[in-house]
Amino acid sequence: MNIQGILLAVIFLSPSLMMAQSPTPPDIGKTNPPPRSFVVIDKNKDGHISREEAKQAGIPVLNFDAADKDKDGKINLSEWTLLKF
Repeated sequence: MNIQGILLAVIFLSPSLMMAQSPTPPDIGKTNPPPRSFVVIDKNKDGHISREEAKQAGIPVLNFDAADKDKDGKINLSEWTLLKF
């Protein structure tokens, strides 16, 4: 096979090889719905549990503060999944 044949093979096979790569992993929030406990406590359905929502659910301030890893004053789904009662 000459150099032109090799180049043509590379040009024609490159798109096929790119499509054969593994797909992008799905968004975890779309494949795994949030736990029911998170959904119930998130009263305003903004995807976060505020300090007030946690208080209404009976979550102690100490537990809330420990769960709020990024210290933004709310618990997101990632922080919630790490929370142990």
